[in-house]
Amino acid sequence: MPEAGYLLEVIVILLAAVVSVAVFQRLRLGSVLGYLVAGTVIGPTGLALVSDSETTRALGELGVVFLLFTVGLELPFERIKVMRGRAFGLGAAQVIVTAAVIAMVARLAGVSGPAALVIGAGLALSSTAIVLRLLSDRGDITSRFGRSAFAVLLVQDLAVGPLLVCVLALGAAESSIPAALGFAALKVTVAVLAILGVGRIVLRHVFWPVAQIRDPEIFAALTLLVVLCTGMLTNLAGLSMAFGAFLAGMLFAETHYRHQVGAVIQPFRGLLLGLFFITVGMRIDLELLLREGWMIAGLVLALLLGKAVLLAGLSRLFGMAGAQALNLGILLAQGGEFAFLLLGVGMATGVLGKEDGQLLLVVVALTMGATPFLARFGQALCARVERAGAVRVEDIPEHTEALDGHVVIAGFGRVGQAVAARLESAQVSYIAVDLDPHRIAQARQRGLPVFYGDITRPEILDSLHLERARSIVVAVDSPKAALQLVAMVCYIFPDLEVHARARDDAHADELEKLGAHVVVPELVATGVKLAASILDAMDEVIAEQT
Repeated sequence: MPEAGYLLEVIVILLAAVVSVAVFQRLRLGSVLGYLVAGTVIGPTGLALVSDSETTRALGELGVVFLLFTVGLELPFERIKVMRGRAFGLGAAQVIVTAAVIAMVARLAGVSGPAALVIGAGLALSSTAIVLRLLSDRGDITSRFGRSAFAVLLVQDLAVGPLLVCVLALGAAESSIPAALGFAALKVTVAVLAILGVGRIVLRHVFWPVAQIRDPEIFAALTLLVVLCTGMLTNLAGLSMAFGAFLAGMLFAETHYRHQVGAVIQPFRGLLLGLFFITVGMRIDLELLLREGWMIAGLVLALLLGKAVLLAGLSRLFGMAGAQALNLGILLAQGGEFAFLLLGVGMATGVLGKEDGQLLLVVVALTMGATPFLARFGQALCARVERAGAVRVEDIPEHTEALDGHVVIAGFGRVGQAVAARLESAQVSYIAVDLDPHRIAQARQRGLPVFYGDITRPEILDSLHLERARSIVVAVDSPKAALQLVAMVCYIFPDLEVHARARDDAHADELEKLGAHVVVPELVATGVKLAASILDAMDEVIAEQT
């Protein structure tokens, strides 16, 4: 029975996914790498337990579609406005410069002109699916660095449509490539205006009656229908389905249905995205890898190093700090899922030779597999560079010598920054110390007196001249470090006022026993305020009823 064979493949895929992801999560290597390895093992060139069918690949690509949809959900128009300008300029420059450099290198290696253009276009793109998954897992998707990475990826996704038109034009021996690209740009503009303009009106009239029914199954079905229809429309227009899904997500982000929609889509996105990574792993030709191992290794290294250097250099030109630029270059150095599309079309139209195309597909898949390791390496390297360039308290005695009657802030997180802002508005001098080099670099760019150092070290305390300080605010994140610092300060400077942030009541009691004058338990204070707001609302309701 054909159904039994199909069901067996599904069972193998699910089993491989569960086992590999569980193992790789235990090894702290991330689920993405687990999916890729699972696909390689069960794929046609591995144990051949699953065939690389069109149906499997189509389902996997739906995972990217739903990923872009959920990203759009988190990006209402107000947040998009924040990312305009430099970030989008960086994305455009990255696509153009990287594609041109790779194409020139391919041309020098003896590849034909049209094939070199296809290779440059395909390899210039990074993996939106993997990078956004990593940024989401790390909680960096809404940070300044995460927004920069997303802006570059968004421009790359927008470029897929025009690049695809360019590749098709090359295959058809079309003479006017600029005309083809202009037509593609026109299609992108029309699609954006149509979906965001007409879609807003349609959503309002379609979702209101469905929401009134209060049936979660119908709501989920309508959500899936909107996502798939939008993706199909952009696909018919010659653009990617993922781009249409992203626009649909932006539409929902402006409505009050966004949270329910996100909850409905989440299970589909996770399952299908995992299937996509498995299909990528299935495309790694182990026979070709063994036969051309050294050449593939050289190409992988050249692609990762070349893209990282180019993007880091462009990021610096667009005003990004050196360490963050380096981190961004390393994070986006891999090939992407749309490289499979562009290289595949290039091979189908005869522009790119099948042997060269297969070789590059393996290279792209391997760089995608290396991305979790590259992300870790980039973070560690960025932190080391920032620490090396951070201004340390002990290195700037000329700044601290003039301090008198100042406030010392230990820890420049959200609490320390709030304290500093109030002190600055009251024109009270202060100096802050923190151990996060990225946070310090951002503060120093704004001209704030924030320095790198471990304030629990006695020599750091001496350089801050606590004997002349008005008070010290202990706002460090670690409860243990807070206890240690309060104990040290109260012992060495018994007359100094100590204001401390506590995690809860128990932590507050310990700080008070050590000598802190004012202690504010943040979680308890938040709970009290929430309870007070609930009681106030109840009083208002009771008053209206009586």
